[in-house]
Amino acid sequence: MALISIFLLGFLEISFPLPIVIAMDGPMEPAFLVIAVSGTLGTLFFVYLSQPIRRWLVRRYGMDSVLFTRTERFLVRYGAIGVGLLAPMILGHALTAVAGVVLGAPANKLAFWTIAGVWVWTLIYYVAFLTGGSLIAMGG
Repeated sequence: MALISIFLLGFLEISFPLPIVIAMDGPMEPAFLVIAVSGTLGTLFFVYLSQPIRRWLVRRYGMDSVLFTRTERFLVRYGAIGVGLLAPMILGHALTAVAGVVLGAPANKLAFWTIAGVWVWTLIYYVAFLTGGSLIAMGG
C-alpha cells in the first residue's frame, strides 16, 4: 500500500512521497525506483497532455502569473535542458512541464530533459537518504 501512495504522490511531485519513504520499514530501493518511474510518467502526462491545461491556466491566471514568469526566466536563461534538469527544484516536474509547454518549449526536448531531471534528483534524494541514515547510525 505504501508503494501505491508513493507512486501517486510521485506522479505529481517527487519530493512529496519522501516522508512516506523515510517512515517505511524495509528496503528503500524499490521506493526510490517507484518515485523515479512515477515522476517519469507524470512528466510525460503533463508535457504531452497539457494543451487543455494550458488553455485553462492562461484563461484563469493569464501569462503574467508567478508560475509563468518564474519558469519563463529559467527557460530564457537555461533553455529546455536547464529547465528540465532543474524542474524538480523550480516548481516541481509537473508544474514546470506545464509551464514549459505553455511558454513554447519543444515538447520532446522538454520531456527528455525533465525526465532526466526527475531521475537525477531522485538519485540525489536517495544518496542523501543513505548518507543521512548512516550519519544517524554513526552519531547515535
